[in-house]
Amino acid sequence: MKKVITIIILLAAVISYAPESYAYNVIATGKATIKNLRLRDAYYSALNNAKLASIRWYYKENKITDMEVNEDYFKFIRSYSVLEQNIEDNTTVAVKVKIDLDDAALKDARLLLNQYADSTVYLYRGIDDTVIPAKQIQNTITNTLAAKQFSLADQALFLGKIDDIYDEKKINKAFSEINSASLIIFDFRVIDNLEEFKDLNNTCEVETTVTITNKKNDTKTIQIVTGNDNGNIIKCYNNAVKQAASDTVAYVRDNIIQLPETAAKLQKYNINFINANNLVLTKNIIDTLSQRGLIKSYKTISYSQKNVVFEVDSYFSTEELSKKIQGFNFPKQPTKIEFNDKKLILDFSVE
Repeated sequence: MKKVITIIILLAAVISYAPESYAYNVIATGKATIKNLRLRDAYYSALNNAKLASIRWYYKENKITDMEVNEDYFKFIRSYSVLEQNIEDNTTVAVKVKIDLDDAALKDARLLLNQYADSTVYLYRGIDDTVIPAKQIQNTITNTLAAKQFSLADQALFLGKIDDIYDEKKINKAFSEINSASLIIFDFRVIDNLEEFKDLNNTCEVETTVTITNKKNDTKTIQIVTGNDNGNIIKCYNNAVKQAASDTVAYVRDNIIQLPETAAKLQKYNINFINANNLVLTKNIIDTLSQRGLIKSYKTISYSQKNVVFEVDSYFSTEELSKKIQGFNFPKQPTKIEFNDKKLILDFSVE
């Protein structure tokens, strides 16, 4: 039976808008029909409808008419609180919610959602460190993913949550607790039954089963068989790792997460803070850029009492990022901004 859901687009407009907090505070109401006495399900449907309504209102208010809002946009809700909840005519749940929208992120939603879709984590099983060092395997897989613009920003956090790489429940739980959109698991197995060999000319073959899972629990599995003709197990495994990583990334890009031709390229450059006497302010700016998704990652190159240099990876050019910084209204703004392809200079000198 088709589920019928009624949405009240918005009962109240903006309560307040504070540019310095990068947020819209919105009151929205959502409704959902109770089906099969499942009150809890109807409540959460109504809550989601209120969230969707608030985001659609935001785009309408800002005259942005070509955004197809869905639940992926919930990540741009900073916080929310339920003001009222009622049951109408014993058939419908109505929920009134105060929602704090991330203004800065919503304006760049297309790019930020593309980055989210490209964020992945992985683990591998079946190769002992005494055969091939773990670092070597990780570098092969990581570099292959990075070459196709996949982000591994949550990889360390993901692995830190797992103490048993064969415990599927722990793996799924760890994956659910991070932001990455997909999980790739490589299972390597040396084929020791000659009847399973795909190529009779090989004396060593490795079968790799690759499982790709997303946050909706949709799973794809592919199998890759690689081998060599010299019987060297180390070379055989190395070949398997390289081929499995390459084939998997190509498969994911072609069939699961297509990279739009217009997708922005990840760029690496420096951000130079000059005459920034307050290092807390410097850290606040760089952390804000990171939290908003404007830079993917950063590391400190050098620092002194007044000057700090960060190396950053960003989908935004230095010119685009300078405009974002000017729009954030930090407690102390740079008095002068310069940029080229290799660096963005933020000068805090007193004029």
